[in-house]
Amino acid sequence: MNKHQSVYVNTIFLLLIFGFTVATLIRPQKERSETENRVLQQRPELTWDSLLAGEFADDYEEYLSDQFILRDSWITLKTAAERAALKQETNDVYFGKDGYLIEKHTGAFTSGTAGQNIQRLAGFMQMMSEKYDAQHLSCILVPNAVDVLSDKLPAFADPYNEEEYLQNVQASLPEGVWVDASQVLKEQHARGGTDPVYDQLYYRTDHHWKTGSAYLVFRKWLEQKQIGVSSEEQYQVTQVTDSFEGTIASRLGIQGEPDSIERFDPAVPFDCYLIYNQSDDIRNSIYRDSCLDTKDKYADFYGGNYGLVEAKMPDAATGRRLLIIKDSYAHCFAPFTYGYFDEVDMLDPRYYNDSIAQLMESKDYTDVLFLFNAAGFAEESAIARLLA
Repeated sequence: MNKHQSVYVNTIFLLLIFGFTVATLIRPQKERSETENRVLQQRPELTWDSLLAGEFADDYEEYLSDQFILRDSWITLKTAAERAALKQETNDVYFGKDGYLIEKHTGAFTSGTAGQNIQRLAGFMQMMSEKYDAQHLSCILVPNAVDVLSDKLPAFADPYNEEEYLQNVQASLPEGVWVDASQVLKEQHARGGTDPVYDQLYYRTDHHWKTGSAYLVFRKWLEQKQIGVSSEEQYQVTQVTDSFEGTIASRLGIQGEPDSIERFDPAVPFDCYLIYNQSDDIRNSIYRDSCLDTKDKYADFYGGNYGLVEAKMPDAATGRRLLIIKDSYAHCFAPFTYGYFDEVDMLDPRYYNDSIAQLMESKDYTDVLFLFNAAGFAEESAIARLLA
């Protein structure tokens, strides 16, 4: 390449780089990615405090990444190139066996937030143990697919040992509070089988567990806390879709192997109504079936994430009221609890802006359950609000 050709190539390269950057800056910002089902970083405000703390640079880098023009197309191209090169992972996701896309969760369990959240949860549970005994106070941290489905990982995969973190959480809690979801799911996975309701424990292209998995852990919780017993005959299992492609596939910009979503409806129906965010938004169904026609089909459960959903069962007559402090893993778990309590409230600290302590004082719950997925718990800064 001669000197003139080199100048032309460099000029074209710089024009492309600066052109894409300028186009990113001047076009309207997107608030949400429907493909990835998440809120996108907006242009950060420059302040002396954020500049000196280094927060502005980090937020601006994330803003450029989220708002970059043709972002979805670039992600798809990058993933295709890496798969063609026979890479075993990309963007912190393993290309697993049988069509599984499994999040690696690099750094999730070794960060400062992960350690602080163990202390925060321990403090909250210790405070709760002054009012509730171990039969009425529970913690379930659901292990992620990378931990349970280790046989689906590619050769030479070396994820963090999630069990070590879960054991540290368990050791920090009052005796009898911990419910071992990991044991339940690993024993079921070891048994194997071909029933997608119970033997496919996680979605192939999404980070959530499946409804059958939630039922198995629910049954363990029910028996351990001596609330009651449950059998499969109490439910009618219905497949509501077989074309669910989740957020992991979307994040990689690819089409994965579609999954089914199952619902467990009571064989003997009972009345319930739900109040959303303490407002006039009152519904008589757990499900929002219109979501099955959208990208985010998992939102069929409750219609997605809300700060507070209060479910009331007027004919239950149990005298018990349950508070579930949760992330979205609880959405397919909570409906199983409805026949055993007069009221089941789901509080998501990521979206609930009022005082959690004041809510608990005003509602006088008889039972409290903390339910998160393990990586989500380790990474979530909103856990600090438990002690606010």
